[in-house]
Amino acid sequence: MNAQAADARSPEGPAASIERTWLRGVVLSITLAAAVLLGVLASQHFLDARGEPAGCFTLAVSKSSALVGLFALLILLTILGMVAGRLVNAVVGVFVLGAGLTALTLRSSSVTGAFFDGASFTALSIEPIIWVIPIAGAVLAIFRFAGAPPDIAPRYPGGSWREEFCDGEAIRAGLVALLVPLVVWLVVRNMLKGQALGGMCVGAIAVGIAYRLMAPRVQPLFAFIAPILVMGVYQLIVASRSPGDLGVAFATNSIPPELRVMPMDVVAGSLIGVAIGIGWARSFRRSDTIQS
Repeated sequence: MNAQAADARSPEGPAASIERTWLRGVVLSITLAAAVLLGVLASQHFLDARGEPAGCFTLAVSKSSALVGLFALLILLTILGMVAGRLVNAVVGVFVLGAGLTALTLRSSSVTGAFFDGASFTALSIEPIIWVIPIAGAVLAIFRFAGAPPDIAPRYPGGSWREEFCDGEAIRAGLVALLVPLVVWLVVRNMLKGQALGGMCVGAIAVGIAYRLMAPRVQPLFAFIAPILVMGVYQLIVASRSPGDLGVAFATNSIPPELRVMPMDVVAGSLIGVAIGIGWARSFRRSDTIQS
């Protein structure tokens, strides 16, 4: 990694570099394990009418418990992401945040459980759109605390959040997120949780790669948000145009693939997918600020 290359050239020498690398690995392992544990524990605050983790606010029986659980989980995961981001880089910090939310959604019911809970697919599609605001705040906090990734030259040193989220180059690169529903449609063929999360993750990986290649001088904050927003809006459109008899659609396995992705699948898949994509994209271009 570029951070490791910088350590190797530091005045302290290779021994200090090895020690820092070891420390980063330990801290990253601890923060990831803690994030997964928090996600698993938080799933008990989202119980549906059948007594199983619903994985979304919409289907939780106790809305107050779900709201408190979500708020506490997001704060704790953001803190873990800030720690990991400071010692490794901000993108890894967001990956830790996404890992905790992934643990939550993997412990939760799929669209099958949502159907038996009498879910409204319109309400389920609105939830990812609402998630955009708190996730944007969490990502911004991680990047502010961790600082700019060493291999991404800041275009606006000390710039405002509007420049990081709303820069023209960032928005143009973020348009790749419009392909995420297509990727989900191609990947998701059944109602299993794994395919739903996997389809969202694959689409987000493409966004991360494209964003890193198309907007190399812009901090990738908007990249983590764009797939969530696009998928939520698309789900809302599909839900409003779907046939009224969902029972027949469920029995014949004809529920649109885009609606088989639960709200937390959308959020978690976007965060971990974009982080992975940005990491992979480093193989295709040289660092802007630090030569490996």
